[in-house]
Amino acid sequence: MGGGAASAPRPLPAVRLEALSEATDPRLLASVLALRPGPGQDRYCLPASMTYPPASADPLRLPFAVMAQLPGPGAGERVVGFGTLDRHGQLEHLLDDPARGLLLRAFYVGRPHQGRGYGTAAARQARALAHALEPEAQLLVLCVHESNTAARTAYARAGFADSGARWMAQAADPQVVMVAALQPR
Repeated sequence: MGGGAASAPRPLPAVRLEALSEATDPRLLASVLALRPGPGQDRYCLPASMTYPPASADPLRLPFAVMAQLPGPGAGERVVGFGTLDRHGQLEHLLDDPARGLLLRAFYVGRPHQGRGYGTAAARQARALAHALEPEAQLLVLCVHESNTAARTAYARAGFADSGARWMAQAADPQVVMVAALQPR
């Protein structure tokens, strides 16, 4: 190791999570549905165009857009990501007491917005949104492929910890079950 001073972690960008529903502005919804994961990430996450329709039709799920103020002249607030909070999902396989948690799923930051901290900031905000949705719940749970080290690092920065459990559904490789305490808004 070098003898230089350690650099402080960069501050996270401000993001806002906006719940999506039938009443959502069609332009906002079109922006969400146009989002794509980064190259090679399709093995980890399906695009919102495939996951939003079933999530929006399920009363146990809350789909949301990740909104951020983009830098640059005239950029303004834009959709940078998508995710879903799920009150059921596979929680019975992930927690001893499924009523204690909510599941963060179908979560990703769109290809052009990756590497800027939006995913970490949004995962942190998802903890507050989950608390508002289910005040009695205690944990936000997610599954991330063992091989997706960038996502695991981002989730850890957002306060998620490896629970020690693994989930094997139809995944190409085992998924790490990560948990974080819910946060009040």
